Amino acid sequence: MNVVERRTAGWVAGALLGAVLASLSACGGGSSETEAAAPAAAPQAVAEQAPRRAMPAYQRSGITAMTPAPDGKTVAVAHSDGRVRLLDAASRGEVRQFAPAGSRVVAGIIFGADGRYLVGVGRDTRTQVWDVDSGALKLTLNGAEHPLRAVGASADGSLVATGGEETRVMLWDGSTGRLKNILTGSSDFVNAVAVSADGKRVASGGVDTRVLVWNADSGKMVAALRGHTAPVDAVAIAADGHSLASGGEDGRVLLWDLHAGQAPTVLQASGPAMRTVSYSHDGKLLAAAGADGRIKVWDVASRKIVQDEPAGGTAVNAIAFAGDGRELLLGDQQGALRSVSVTR
Repeated sequence: MNVVERRTAGWVAGALLGAVLASLSACGGGSSETEAAAPAAAPQAVAEQAPRRAMPAYQRSGITAMTPAPDGKTVAVAHSDGRVRLLDAASRGEVRQFAPAGSRVVAGIIFGADGRYLVGVGRDTRTQVWDVDSGALKLTLNGAEHPLRAVGASADGSLVATGGEETRVMLWDGSTGRLKNILTGSSDFVNAVAVSADGKRVASGGVDTRVLVWNADSGKMVAALRGHTAPVDAVAIAADGHSLASGGEDGRVLLWDLHAGQAPTVLQASGPAMRTVSYSHDGKLLAAAGADGRIKVWDVASRKIVQDEPAGGTAVNAIAFAGDGRELLLGDQQGALRSVSVTR
């Protein structure tokens, strides 16, 4: 039994992480991959590695991550000052706080096990699991060698993915807590990860400007999607697993068809950096926000923008649809949690 397995053997029995997408180091080796190019270029059979870029520092402050509970009654919020809070979704009143061990910054959070647990990835390489009812720390996963930035999970919680300041994406078995696989192929920091609802696909976005997609069972890279010209900061997979959205520091918001393998639909071609993207639960709407503090919402079927408005003027780090999809929750760079009514 290796170090990671010894540390994780006591994972709570049964599927720990469940019901919700959070939606939302060894250098990676080369993998066989299919490439989707930007709109002006044809798809390529083999990806060309992006040139190595200067490693950017983690710069988010205020609210660093946010995730609504499966029942819609609460929302978990992580702050750059070390607080991880559970809030009442309606009143925004604090229900309880969680106490991260080690580093005082949690960069990504997601609910699991029908809202009974909260999982967070920290800037000190740890993945921590808290009991939502008591606030107690239940488990710490150790396996990453550098600070983490993102966490994602399948809908049933059987698969958890973590990524950060190394080229690997690590997959964890949600039933046992053991390291399941290590996904390679990125050539730079990983800023965002997402897992499809059925747990069959894992996607990442990072500093090398690509969106990478793997088969979760085999660990093989199945696509390296090119369309961004700057680091990718956000990825999300629709509940049906057919489409993937990405946002980047180039201001682009792209919509990819994971089955067609073609060039993406460009929802936004340029502008301020886009830090977060989120699908509504029914997959009909896609929201994005970023450095300029505006929120934008598209109808996925028509690819048309249906809402574009300022949301406080402060950079938005996290965004998520709440309840029936008629409300957007936004966490900003100054630490405020706000809501915006959604046009449907």
